[in-house]
Amino acid sequence: MHWIEQIVAADNWQAAWKWLESRRKNSHYNNDYWHLRHHRQRLEPQIIEQLRTGTYHFSPCKQYDGCLVWTAQDALVLKAITLVLTKQLSPQLSQHCFHLAGHGGSKGCVRAVNQCVDEYRFVCRSDVNSYYATINHKLLKKQLAGLIPCDIVLDLISKMLDRLDDVQGILHSVDIGISKGNPLSPLLGAIYLQGLDDALSQYCDTRDLFYARFMDDWVVLCKTRQQLRTVVRIMNQVLEAVEMTKHPYKTYIGRIKDSGFDFLGYRMGHRLKQGLTLAWKTWANHQAKLHQLYEQGVSATDIGQYVKRWKRWVESGVEVCLGWELEFDRVEPLSG
Repeated sequence: MHWIEQIVAADNWQAAWKWLESRRKNSHYNNDYWHLRHHRQRLEPQIIEQLRTGTYHFSPCKQYDGCLVWTAQDALVLKAITLVLTKQLSPQLSQHCFHLAGHGGSKGCVRAVNQCVDEYRFVCRSDVNSYYATINHKLLKKQLAGLIPCDIVLDLISKMLDRLDDVQGILHSVDIGISKGNPLSPLLGAIYLQGLDDALSQYCDTRDLFYARFMDDWVVLCKTRQQLRTVVRIMNQVLEAVEMTKHPYKTYIGRIKDSGFDFLGYRMGHRLKQGLTLAWKTWANHQAKLHQLYEQGVSATDIGQYVKRWKRWVESGVEVCLGWELEFDRVEPLSG
């Protein structure tokens, strides 16, 4: 079946609607989602026909409190595109890229690193400086052209990339970067760094080394310093080719210290403690959130519920050593 026909197929379209409803069912009554939902029977055939004929155009992305938000109709279309492209392209993308659907997610990535970290002596842990904001449209379109055999879909993605942003009523043309609130962004982010996945996984797989990536965070575990040097050279070459740079404060290259290293909110390879622990920044962000809640006058009961949810997130999917127990029935104000 033609890719655009898969996008507008009844089952795929219904799945996109279900996603949109779950995201915007609690939105303000003036949100355009309610207009789209109320007039669905009239608008849906028009949208589908525009998609089939390649005449669909995206509206400007509006900025609210620093966040870019697509119209409900555009979000619906983008999700329908995402569902088909994920199904079609995921088998062609690296299994080392954990943020793709079915690849394990962030906790799967954490488990994979933690299970083998003790077998290695050196680590290269890094991410891209302002990843989504610096994605080059021209390079991304070239990559997509080699993966998607459908001119209508390619044109749709091109229109989405070269968007207009509505910032307080003033329209700004965008020719670099993709918005984080776009349901298609995780897949495009995986594709843009596919060269990094291919190069590093090819090198690592033939030498029994470890490589994993989640979004724009990646880690390579090496046995020798020479292997580490080679990994860094490969990494720098690929990043230069896609016009990106490493984050200066989130990159660590060298021997795995006794205190371990941080990755995706956890502390890995801690040789002085048994098991996986939390990264210092995760603790600090949690404490800052608690201070904020207290200053806002949130009740102790609600703060306790927040702590429960946070602890549930910390422990879900991994075996982590927290070294403490939380008392949920009574939450005392923080000192200072």
